[in-house]
Amino acid sequence: MSKLPQDIIVDILTYLPVKSLVRFKCVCKPWQSLISDPRFVKLHLKRAIEGNNINRQRLLVAAEPLYSSVDFEAASDGDDVNAVMELPYPSAASRTESFAFASIQGSCDGLVCIRNGGDVHDMFLWNPSTRESKKLPKPSSSVQKDGFLTGLGYDSTIDDYKLVIACLTTANGSHQIMAPEVFTLKTNSWRRIQGIHSGITLEGCAGVFWNGALHWLGKQETGADHDVDVIFSLDVAQEKFMGFVPLPSHFCTAVLSISGNCLCIFGKLHPDESYFEAWITSEYGVKTSWRRRYAIPFDRLYMDYFSTEMCLTKKGVLMDHHGCPGTLQLYDPVEDATKLLSVKNSRDPMYDSAVYTESLVSLG
Repeated sequence: MSKLPQDIIVDILTYLPVKSLVRFKCVCKPWQSLISDPRFVKLHLKRAIEGNNINRQRLLVAAEPLYSSVDFEAASDGDDVNAVMELPYPSAASRTESFAFASIQGSCDGLVCIRNGGDVHDMFLWNPSTRESKKLPKPSSSVQKDGFLTGLGYDSTIDDYKLVIACLTTANGSHQIMAPEVFTLKTNSWRRIQGIHSGITLEGCAGVFWNGALHWLGKQETGADHDVDVIFSLDVAQEKFMGFVPLPSHFCTAVLSISGNCLCIFGKLHPDESYFEAWITSEYGVKTSWRRRYAIPFDRLYMDYFSTEMCLTKKGVLMDHHGCPGTLQLYDPVEDATKLLSVKNSRDPMYDSAVYTESLVSLG
């Protein structure tokens, strides 16, 4: 390999998984320097994201007594041995702290933000692939412990990662998003940004980062008998809330996620909730760009109530099965078959999960 040109070596290494690259950093100092170089890290991440590459996506399950990383493509292919990998506790978190209510506040480029318990002032960033973690300073005291939205995104204009947090309050009979703050990784500090958004009720507090913006599911107040189900977003670079995009009107309940480089919506249907659908788009904001991938009879799924995290695999759909803690389910629409996959769990249904991309992105 030493006889190969340097650019060929770099090209080959960018296609390898993070686990191999971390090991290869110990081969020699030149490789350690190469793999740690920010330019290589960016190229490796680009290769992981481009071309709808879902082979480097994983599902992180934050459950007692361990975190687990699920390779849903391996599980979909029947490789149960390599499908689930147990992860050690992040070094930024103490083993004495309870993780029964750990919740994932955002995921971007292989980094995830985790909140310990119910305290918004106790959060850390973690790269599950490299095991690097970082305790975050406390945001403003004006941010309440309960009733807030969060999201983790990347600002390409300044090459920095940002964590957004804001209060959710009710004033004059209308729901409002107030006192938004932004944490930037390079400055390791919080600052207040402008923005009060009225007339929106959130369906979930953790936003999904896609195409330079954070996206949340919610209901827009219309003054009519029924509010409108929408996606609303925040431009990470401009730090401004954007407009609303209505969901398909036949959705009853929905979950927002990412698959490769597409934004996904999973939903139960009106009026009898007998079917479940998965829709994707690669052109957010264009109504006609939404495409239905799957329509699944609801009785084919083991669901006591709606899952909090879902993702598309090459063969079907993977989702949490909170009715049976510690169990994930894979549905193959071609074979019309459901497979259950177990992760270690203390049987407490209050665990969280999120899709993340394997990466070498550093917190330093």
